Amino acid sequence: MEEQDYTFIGDDVEGGKTTNQSHTGSGDNVGGDKYEYIVRGIKSGDLMMVAATIMQDVCYRDPNKAHEKLNVLNGIGALEVEVQLLLKALKIKVELENRSDLPSKSDLLTLLKSDGLPNDICDLVTSILIDLESRSSVDLARKRYADLSFEGVYCKEIFYEFLASEEELKDNYQNAKVYNLSEQELTGLVRGALRVNNFEFAFEIAQCLHEYFCSSNSTALLLYVETCSLCSSNQQLHYISFNNKKKSDVDRLINQLISDISDKKDSRHIAALANLLNLTNFSDKRLFDLGTSYLDSIKKITPECSERIELLSGGIVSLKGEIDLANSFLNLEKFESLDIALNNNEIKVSDLRRWLEHGGEVRTDNDYMSSFGNLYLNAWGCSSDNDEIQRLNRKADDFLDLYEEKILQFYPHIIVRLCIKFIDLKLPLQAVKYLEPFLSDEVWVSPVLYCYLDALFASEKFDLLLSKISHLNPAEKTSYIYLREAQVYERFSDYLSSIASARATIEIEPNMPYAWQLLLHVSRENGASQEQLANIVREIPEIMFSSYHESVVPLVNEIATYADINFADKVLIDWFAQDPDKSAIALTQIHLNSLCNRPKVTSNPYEPLYCCDGVKYSDGFDSFSRLLIRDITSDHQLLLDIDSPLGQKLNSMQVGETLDGIKLLERLPSFVAAFRYAADIRNKGNDGTDCFKMFNVPSDENDFFPYFEKILRHFTPEERRSNEALNNPNLPLMMRAHYTDRGNPLRGAIVNLHSNDATQNMKLFNKGEEHFERIIVDVYTAVYLSMMGFIPSVIDLNCEIVLCRNTKRVLEKWLEDISKDDFMLMGVLKQGLHKTTSDSFKKEFYFLIEGIKSLLEISKLESLKPSDTPEFLIKIRDVVDETVFSTFLLFNFHLLMRFHCCV
Repeated sequence: MEEQDYTFIGDDVEGGKTTNQSHTGSGDNVGGDKYEYIVRGIKSGDLMMVAATIMQDVCYRDPNKAHEKLNVLNGIGALEVEVQLLLKALKIKVELENRSDLPSKSDLLTLLKSDGLPNDICDLVTSILIDLESRSSVDLARKRYADLSFEGVYCKEIFYEFLASEEELKDNYQNAKVYNLSEQELTGLVRGALRVNNFEFAFEIAQCLHEYFCSSNSTALLLYVETCSLCSSNQQLHYISFNNKKKSDVDRLINQLISDISDKKDSRHIAALANLLNLTNFSDKRLFDLGTSYLDSIKKITPECSERIELLSGGIVSLKGEIDLANSFLNLEKFESLDIALNNNEIKVSDLRRWLEHGGEVRTDNDYMSSFGNLYLNAWGCSSDNDEIQRLNRKADDFLDLYEEKILQFYPHIIVRLCIKFIDLKLPLQAVKYLEPFLSDEVWVSPVLYCYLDALFASEKFDLLLSKISHLNPAEKTSYIYLREAQVYERFSDYLSSIASARATIEIEPNMPYAWQLLLHVSRENGASQEQLANIVREIPEIMFSSYHESVVPLVNEIATYADINFADKVLIDWFAQDPDKSAIALTQIHLNSLCNRPKVTSNPYEPLYCCDGVKYSDGFDSFSRLLIRDITSDHQLLLDIDSPLGQKLNSMQVGETLDGIKLLERLPSFVAAFRYAADIRNKGNDGTDCFKMFNVPSDENDFFPYFEKILRHFTPEERRSNEALNNPNLPLMMRAHYTDRGNPLRGAIVNLHSNDATQNMKLFNKGEEHFERIIVDVYTAVYLSMMGFIPSVIDLNCEIVLCRNTKRVLEKWLEDISKDDFMLMGVLKQGLHKTTSDSFKKEFYFLIEGIKSLLEISKLESLKPSDTPEFLIKIRDVVDETVFSTFLLFNFHLLMRFHCCV
């Protein structure tokens, strides 16, 4: 129904003004009595159309428009008593919603006793009277309604809205032909259903109202009712646990509210806003911003909601000032404030840790709330100490054992923050357990899903991870989802699928460094040539390399090592020219990482944008080393603008030339100069945490070996640490070698199997004589069988030898390294410096080398398969190297096929 405007006798509805008509002089009203006759001739029935529009304004919850119309009518002079009483009745109706005291009903009763009162006016006035009486005496209002000789639409509307029971509402609705019901009746039925808290019924009627009488009222009412229905039907279900259908419904309502609420201040919009804020756990920024804008209006409807908005926005307190960690106990309110302060970096974690160490704890009226608060704060304060992490792990288990059924009573965002801490502390299995109750089978993309996928990935539960996102269509997948897919596929050596997912990630977010790095890596693993990798590098947006950022460093390292060393050099020296201190470590480390693939002589085809030559010059008193730069401004003491007076001189001079007292002593190519200066900055800035150190080679050749021996002795691991591992009979070989030679499993296997101290405590695999069709071999088994010369015997068994991809890669790389002409091992013995060349190493370890070669020739390569890693394997992941862990994963997948693993 479209709202209509009506023109009244003698009115001028503009800016709320009232105009009384008057006329003097000659003309149609010479006697001066025609206007008086017209006004005195108005009866109450003549105002029914006007009264209907005012009642519609009240029904539509638009009292301002109703007041404007009443003011116009009241401005007409000499109205008859009956008309005046009708206007008073309408005024009562308009003001009834916002009055704390109830007006007198005398005028209403007087009007109803008037002779000849039209039925429609009688219905209207009676409905106002019943409305008024229902607010003080429901029984009286029901009695009056029951005694009515007729039932008009207005009386029915009021009866449904204020008096009817749930059964009466259903009977009147279900026994009627809906299309014959008036707008007033349907509106009353909707509001009555809301009154009895039957939100599903209210939603059904509101849909009919909107279908048959579409208006601003039906739109606002339907929006509010649907939010009520969603809140009511999902009280035990968090927003992030909604399936896709419910999530899309919420998104639609949010978009509608954002569009409609700006039109006019409707209390139903404010109520719907409060409902949606609660429904989404205050996690939608658009709603939260609206809530902040309409905070005063929300406070009138639901103070709890407004308080939550103020707390989350920091509007109530300066949180740091409110939190007194000198007090040993925090109540729930203080805990929430502390949580917000921690996430806003207003409280130092070190302060929290000291408070916990001195007995600080959360105490509330509920044991489970107190227990969770203490678990949460302990996770925040937990250090990287393994014993402390294990204590936290036990506390997390204890909480779930006692209060698992209570977990859904917490806001998801605080569970997510707890689980992020779990993942950071290498407790991803706890994160999986705490997040699972919040996720439906068809979970939608949310921060909770992101955290859950992080936890699944860290827990090696790849099969479950893929199943959780399998229902998402391409339009629903974000760059994050595609990136996780790419990582999982890479893990299982499904490189084509990984490349496709990495490409999909880049299509959505082309400036994501890690996505490009992963694409280069999986393309290389899939057999791409260096030229093909260089072509991929050319696709990368140039903006990503414009300035240094730590997230881009791994990408540049991948490019330098495998794709295009010249391009990487150009990027690195331009970074250095912009900020030497920040980029010094990246430049030196990437250069060292790419040495094996770096050509001995090269001319870089890429022209640096900012970095020019390095120069060393003297002013006659001191010498200076500077790096010339262009098109950037920097006050770093190492850098010199090429367009400055001194820069122009140095740029034009030849080595050995003197100009205006300045002598150029040395000129270096840009990359050589940048690397030299970066190495110096890194060395001088080392605070003891950097593995990098520069040494000056002695000028006398006779001093070289003693000096080098001194260096090796200084940096050789303490013998006590190695012996401690070797002499422990309870430590398996794979863990022992990981302890002594972390990151180098093959060296660890050789050293440990050559050590008398280690071998005397070693317990080798012994299951008697049993034939296996297949054997999965790890690095340590490969070294043992090869060293002992058992490979030919293994071949004679006619069983299939299986290697995982990581094991094969390590064995092949070791053979490649020891075959290089410049291969050399150096160490320090009691007798002094000891070196082993490639030839001597091959002679000493002939059986080992030939055995590994034979093993690689006869073995079958098998990639990991999608599966969920058992919990016990996750717990030992940090005490074994990647080759052993991958072998365990492969064995776990084939466990039901009776494969045997010789680890």
